[in-house]
Amino acid sequence: MFFTRCHARSLLQLPTKGCFALQRRHIRGVKGELFQTPTEVAEKLHATNVWSSSVRRSKKGRPKGDWHRVNIVDEKLCDDIIDYIKPSLRRHEGCDIIDIFPGAGVWSKKLSDLLQPRSHILLEPDEVLYKPFLEPLLAKPNTILLPQSGIVWAELNEILTPAYLPHQIERSQSTKSEPPQRNDTLLVTANLSLYPKRRYHNFESVAHLVLFQFISAIRASSLFQKYGLVRVLVWIADDEKKSLLPRSVQQRRRLAVDAELSTDWVTELAGADASDTGAAAWFVRDRGIDLESTQLVLERMREQGVVTPPGRETQMLQEILIGAESGKEAVKAGQQAATFDRPFMAEYEQLKTDFAEGLFDKDSEQYQRMKTLKWKVGWTTKRSGQIQELLQERDAIADLYDAKDKDDAGNREEIAQREAAWNDKVSHLNKALRNEYLLNRDNLHIIRQDPPVLNWDRRWVEPLVVKPTEFYPNVPCCLLDIQPKAMHHLFREMGPRSSRSGDIFELVLRGLLSHSNGPVSKALEAIYPGAADGVLPYCPSIRDTKTGGVPVGGWGEISSRSLNETQLVEILAAWMKWPFAPTYPELVCRVTEEADDVGDEDGLAKHTPSESM
Repeated sequence: MFFTRCHARSLLQLPTKGCFALQRRHIRGVKGELFQTPTEVAEKLHATNVWSSSVRRSKKGRPKGDWHRVNIVDEKLCDDIIDYIKPSLRRHEGCDIIDIFPGAGVWSKKLSDLLQPRSHILLEPDEVLYKPFLEPLLAKPNTILLPQSGIVWAELNEILTPAYLPHQIERSQSTKSEPPQRNDTLLVTANLSLYPKRRYHNFESVAHLVLFQFISAIRASSLFQKYGLVRVLVWIADDEKKSLLPRSVQQRRRLAVDAELSTDWVTELAGADASDTGAAAWFVRDRGIDLESTQLVLERMREQGVVTPPGRETQMLQEILIGAESGKEAVKAGQQAATFDRPFMAEYEQLKTDFAEGLFDKDSEQYQRMKTLKWKVGWTTKRSGQIQELLQERDAIADLYDAKDKDDAGNREEIAQREAAWNDKVSHLNKALRNEYLLNRDNLHIIRQDPPVLNWDRRWVEPLVVKPTEFYPNVPCCLLDIQPKAMHHLFREMGPRSSRSGDIFELVLRGLLSHSNGPVSKALEAIYPGAADGVLPYCPSIRDTKTGGVPVGGWGEISSRSLNETQLVEILAAWMKWPFAPTYPELVCRVTEEADDVGDEDGLAKHTPSESM
């Protein structure tokens, strides 16, 4: 789906519930798996029969309420989160709170108890269902419940007025002289957790759509962001966080890049551990990168005096803490060949242990399976070693470029020859191994920068681990902390009365991401002929190692999916100064014809660099 500026900024008019196409997903074992009720709030929700499939199918006495909604029902979870981030929340004491879909209100009450807001507006369309749960909160002064949907923008805008927010003042829309300032007197929280997910047009879920609109509102200073840069605490289903907060370069798509450009941070405060959800089997990156990322966040937490509540540590954090106690040295990404937490590796280790203990003999099927896995592990290790050698050679060539005597003609020729030989070696790899090299190269590149490119690697706390039974139905959810920032003025110049640099950037970014793993020069050339020669010479950060660049060309050149904020700003600035740049209408036609809105599911572009070089 292609979004123009007007589309991205338009007010979302959601259809009625019946118009949504439900995700094709058969729910099995409902009573035993999704509806355990260990808390008092969960038991009360269960007693409403809204989530009972047999009652929903009956023609008479059908309870009113959206059975897709997932509620937070465990007070201990909320207490742990509040205590965990309390220093960060203190700056919002006495603020106004806009609370979208509070549901049973367990999280909303805990937030209100800490902040003592001057006004707390609850936007709950299922008022009849949830009002009995919200009575303790409504008993507090300046707290009101409105039977409106906070994700239908026409209804939300009725609330964003002096009648409900008399203390809030709309900020200047100037893009250059007065960039938006942070507003700690307003806090937005929402629960967008749905199970099963609801699709909406090209968006995989309603939550994904609303997150897109929340992030777009930062640049456009629309919705509640018109009052300044307003922090958002939003609950979503745990399996939906990857679109906004990817953990590998493969998953870095448009929404993630927009968030990196428009926020100080998007941090997961609580969520399911990847090892518990099976997420580690997909889109994994070098384990050394994940260990270094966790070590870095642990250092940030210690500087802030933040301590993880016992029992809420992620598996990766536990490993770091145990290693530190035993005197194990900190891991540095890229120093050793990449290793991955693949399921077959754990199976191989278990089979080795069982065989050593005599649980099966050499004539058994388990032994044959162990031999097969041994070959597979060895094959994987060998490939990782090849990639490690290629990456080390590329780093060595980059160091030669950075050397002081690089201007010497003899040295330049030697570097060029070494670079050509290295590129030839990569070109002769089989396609699968070459794509694996590209993936390792890019994942390593984005963690080596300061700050790292991904919001996940910039997180200020490690997420607390949640349990499914802390939600009703028992579907694990995650809490995201979104802190907007003032974007570069070029990103904010949108509309016909401006230079339209922001609109042009959306199209350029779309073109770049449609060639995500290819060299940035080839991606720019695909967007518009001559763009690489007209833009890249004015983007020094692309080749400067101090700003996240890479001086090595060919298979060493930085890819589109690895570009950081500084590089994207330089590309846009150079594009706007390029004498032969296409007009906005010309670029619209060009990009909509030639590019897809997102890359392939595995993050690989349709054309590999070898096909476009």
